[in-house]
Amino acid sequence: MPELNYIPQGRSTISLAFFNESRILFLEALRAIIVLKTTKSKSSTHKEEAWTKLFEAFGNRLKLKVPLASYTTFGIGGRADLFFVAEKPEELVYAVRIAQKLRLRFMILGGGSNVLISDSGFRGLVIKNECQHILTTRNTITAQSGALLGEVVKVACESCLSGLEFVVGIPGTVGGAIRGNAGAFGGSIGDVLTRAVVLTEGGEIKEVDKKFFQFQYRESRLKRTKDVLLSATFELRGQAQKRIEERMAENLKKREESFSGAEKSAGCFFKNLIQDGQKISAGYLLDQVGAKEMREGDARVFAKHANILINAGSATATQVRRLAEKLKERVKAKFDLDLQEEVVYIN
Repeated sequence: MPELNYIPQGRSTISLAFFNESRILFLEALRAIIVLKTTKSKSSTHKEEAWTKLFEAFGNRLKLKVPLASYTTFGIGGRADLFFVAEKPEELVYAVRIAQKLRLRFMILGGGSNVLISDSGFRGLVIKNECQHILTTRNTITAQSGALLGEVVKVACESCLSGLEFVVGIPGTVGGAIRGNAGAFGGSIGDVLTRAVVLTEGGEIKEVDKKFFQFQYRESRLKRTKDVLLSATFELRGQAQKRIEERMAENLKKREESFSGAEKSAGCFFKNLIQDGQKISAGYLLDQVGAKEMREGDARVFAKHANILINAGSATATQVRRLAEKLKERVKAKFDLDLQEEVVYIN
C-alpha cells in the first residue's frame, strides 16, 4: 500500500514530487556524483564500461537479463539487458540522468498495461517506476508517477473527492495515464490535471501546468519527448463518499461487461478515430470486418470486444503485431480508414 501523507494547502508541487526538502538536497548531491563518475569517460560509448558505471552506482539493485513478460498485463516480452527498480523520485531522476550521461538507451516501465514489448526484449536499461506516494488536500490529490490509478481513485473516494471516478478499473500508473491521456466514460486524465512536476529532457526539474502536456485524444507531449513525469496534482471537488462509491461501482460494472476475461491484454489496442469532430469507434469498425473471428497463433481478438487483443496462452509479440496489421488492412480495405495503435510497441 502506498504511504499516505496529509499536508496543508499551498505546499509546493515540486516538494510533493520528493515529499521533503532533504531529499531534494540529496538529489543535488547525486547530480554531483553523476558528473564525477562520468566525466572521465564522456566520449566512451563502450557497453561494458557503461554497465560497470551502472553497477558502481546501483550495486546489487541493478539486475541483468530480467524477463519482462511478468511486468506487463499482456504477459509478453523478452529480457531487459539491465533492470532497476526506482522506489523514490530521486532514484528515478538519478537513474535517468546517469543513463543519459552514459548515452545508454533506457525506458521507464510503469504498470505495463499499454505496451507490447518485443520478443527479443529491450537492449538497454529498464527503470521500473515504483514511486507510489499519494497526498491529499482539501480539494486536490497529488500522486507520484508510479502510483497505481486504482489506488489514487480509492484514496480520492476515501477523502470524499470526486472527479476521478471515470478511471476506476483502468490498469496502470499515473505516469502512463498522463502520457497517453487515458480516459473512459467521456472523461480524460488531462481534464482533471492541474499541475505536475517533470524532469525535462534537458535535465531540469520543474513545475508545469496542464498546457505543458499539449493534451489531445490519447496523446500528450510525453509521447514525443524524453520528459519524465515525477508527480501530478489533480483538481477535484468535494462530494459525499457514498455517491462517489456508487458512481465508481456503475463504471466498474460497465468495464467488466466488456473487459472481464481479457486479463492478459493491453486494453483497447487501437485509438478511436476522430473525423469532423465526431468519434468513430475502432471497436465498431473492427466488428464490421469480422475481427472477432481472427487470430494469429495464441494472439486473438477478444470475443466480447473487437478492439481488445488477448494473449490466449503463449502468444508472442510477433504474433500480436501480425494480427494487428491484418486488422488494420481489413478496416482500410472496407472503410478506407487508417487505425492507429493506442498500445505502444517497445523494440
